[in-house]
Amino acid sequence: MTDTTPAIDPAIAAAPGSTAANPADREASPPTQADKSNKGRRRSLPGLAIALVLAVLVIAALAAALWYQRQQFERSGREIASRLDAVSSELATVRREARQSLSLAQSHDDRLRALDQTLADVQGRFAALEQALQTFGDGSGDVQLLNDVEQLLTLANQQLRLGGSVSNAIVALETAQARLARAERPAFATLMQAINGDLDRLRAVPMVDVPALASKVDQLIALTARAPLLVPDAAAPGAGQPASAASGGPMPPQSDAPEPADADASWWQRWRAEIASWPQRAAAAVGRELADMISIQRVDEAGALLLSPEQGAQLRANIRMRLLTAQVALLMRQPAIWTNEIDAVAAALAASYDGRSPDTVAAQRLARELGQAEIAVKLPGLSASLAAAATLRASLGDAPARAE
Repeated sequence: MTDTTPAIDPAIAAAPGSTAANPADREASPPTQADKSNKGRRRSLPGLAIALVLAVLVIAALAAALWYQRQQFERSGREIASRLDAVSSELATVRREARQSLSLAQSHDDRLRALDQTLADVQGRFAALEQALQTFGDGSGDVQLLNDVEQLLTLANQQLRLGGSVSNAIVALETAQARLARAERPAFATLMQAINGDLDRLRAVPMVDVPALASKVDQLIALTARAPLLVPDAAAPGAGQPASAASGGPMPPQSDAPEPADADASWWQRWRAEIASWPQRAAAAVGRELADMISIQRVDEAGALLLSPEQGAQLRANIRMRLLTAQVALLMRQPAIWTNEIDAVAAALAASYDGRSPDTVAAQRLARELGQAEIAVKLPGLSASLAAAATLRASLGDAPARAE
């Protein structure tokens, strides 16, 4: 069944001042369907407002979160961009340094290649020069080497024959030996063996102590210069004095003094004995006074007592010259001259010098030692080395080299 009652608008019905319904009527009338729906609407309005507020808050929070995240992204992007710029700058620097290093390495490589090329050229030239020297050495090189060795052999022979110097001859032969050892020529093997044999013989020669003998000669020169002669001279004014007077010692007592008279004798006996002793006492007094001026000694060479002071000085100069000549003979290995000069000095010491003086005694002893010294040493020759050099020159077919 259809309800044809017109529906009343709830708003109109509820409007104030409306005459259609009053409070009493509303209370009396039952709630309609419209009233129920209005009540439901009134109840849902606060929930919707709350939901709307919550939705707005959620949207705002999401918007804030998005904005913050965007700010973080932008900040991170700027940091990444700055880091990329720094890395790009460092990379550019590294690339520039790498290009420079590569250029420097290339330059060094070019220089090394140039040096290698130069070294190869020098090695080639050296090989060519060595080959040329080898070719030249097979001919004239042997002749030049032989000339050098012969000069050294001649020098060694002169040192032996003229100067008697074994040490200088050994030095010359050792130089020739080293020269041949560096050359390493098979053709010089025989000459090398001969030089080695001569060196062995020279090294076996006994050596004379030349410095010690020369020092003794100097000592003898000093002694003969200050030792007194038999007559006084400028070098020794106190010559001829007895040893006791020269040393200032007391004179020996006289043994020829008269005996004193007996005390029991009479006065005239004592007086006669006193008168008799006067000549003896006078002679003893005169003897004591003259003892400092007169000395008695044995002189083998009477002419030594007649030397004047000038002749004494000349004698000392002659002895000095003889000793200097003996030194030269020692250095030159001349035994005959050495012996002759030393014997002459020893004879002069015995003939003209005061044998009581300590300096004279020391000079005579030193002269005897030098006279007994043997400076004559039998020196071997270099005939083997010289003969081997001559044989080698004949085999090379070259004339003897002339000294320039």
